[in-house]
Amino acid sequence: MSSTGARERRFRSQAGGIFRYVEDVFYVGVAVVLALAGVSLFANALFRFVTQIGEGSFSATILALLDSMLLVFIFTELIHTISAVIRENVLLTEPFLIVGIVAVIRRLIVISAEAKDIVGTSEFGDLMLEIGILTGTLLGLGVVIFLLRHTTRSEPRPSYEPSVGEEA
Repeated sequence: MSSTGARERRFRSQAGGIFRYVEDVFYVGVAVVLALAGVSLFANALFRFVTQIGEGSFSATILALLDSMLLVFIFTELIHTISAVIRENVLLTEPFLIVGIVAVIRRLIVISAEAKDIVGTSEFGDLMLEIGILTGTLLGLGVVIFLLRHTTRSEPRPSYEPSVGEEA
């Protein structure tokens, strides 16, 4: 009976190792694609900024650059999240929440830039509703991060983060 149990444990261990390897291959593949996309977005944003600096409004050009850089930042945070998943061998929630916050802030910046051109139109009410929803989303994500950091966790703590009660 015990040899069957040992074989079963060995099989489970080998199967788990194979699937962890396959999982890591997928994570690395996704990270490479995100890195290539991020580099492309970064180069395109810089090229557009340099070529459009003299055309149109300077503030609109800067806002377009900021919007692009925030999108690159989102890609960078996703890559960081994937590397943390590979390093820690566990999927953590907080990095995804931070990506969500950056995405919401990015959209709020774009909306605020658009709002000045449509004040008094029928679209203005829709934009204000979207700003309200995005603000609520931002507050909600912030509360969730606060709770994750200040309550007993149900998910594992990464090795680079201090334990509750330790100082950073």
